[in-house]
Amino acid sequence: MKAKDKLTVFFIIYIVGLSFVPLIHQTLLGENAWLGYGTGAYAFQSQSYFVLFNDPYDGSSKPNIHINPYFAPNARISLVEFSDWTSWVDGFNLFNDFNITIRTNKRALDVTYTRPGITIHKFVEVTPSGDAIIVKLTSTGEFAAHLELWKWVMNSVNGMTIREAPKPTVLPATTSINFTFPYQPLRAVGSGSISLSRVPSQIEIWPYEQGFNKITVDFVNSEMSFAVSGTMSATGTPPFDWSISYLQYVFPVVAILVVALYLLVGKYGKRKKGRSGSSSR
Repeated sequence: MKAKDKLTVFFIIYIVGLSFVPLIHQTLLGENAWLGYGTGAYAFQSQSYFVLFNDPYDGSSKPNIHINPYFAPNARISLVEFSDWTSWVDGFNLFNDFNITIRTNKRALDVTYTRPGITIHKFVEVTPSGDAIIVKLTSTGEFAAHLELWKWVMNSVNGMTIREAPKPTVLPATTSINFTFPYQPLRAVGSGSISLSRVPSQIEIWPYEQGFNKITVDFVNSEMSFAVSGTMSATGTPPFDWSISYLQYVFPVVAILVVALYLLVGKYGKRKKGRSGSSSR
């Protein structure tokens, strides 16, 4: 093989191989594992969920759980946000009044909240089956918690709409919270489910515009876990929803097309050169 041909083969392999790097990173490294960022944020991407812990901008979203709809897997639609900014333990704000340290393994975050006299662990983990996100708070002793879960905007919570609950309303004692919500950009409707490990002291829903935007959970215990899951279904033909994450698929296609065009141009150039040589003779 001539040196020029070897250089061409190297060029083709290099360009095509380089184009697959983002896709390989997402598939082998970036999926089903917690990844940390320089801003102090952590993210977990699975086939069904995207979980962001510690919003890169203000650090108040811990965690924000998103759905990846099967018909628009890159849409990342927010399902529910556990807000440290508006949540309290023993009268102290989780965001402002505690020191926070984070440890991580492949599938779970262990977040430690400390202040004099109290230490709380918050574990955020995706179940092995990938069908739910577990958010668990635990301590060595009892603590009184007021947690706020945000979602803009829920049509109904446990079967109640804003018509039945135009003011903040306490739900009957339960360990299950079920809600529905619309998502107009994809012409879709979603449903969410939060299963609590124990019956809390109180669950209250808060109206906002034409639905609800907040669920508050109060409890006194040494441990409480929330199993969060959600689904979405299209009510019509979903419009194409472009996302920058599609670039990982676009790069290989563009690279292959560029290489194919390069080879065709080269082949055409050789034919033209051969014909010109024959004509000159």
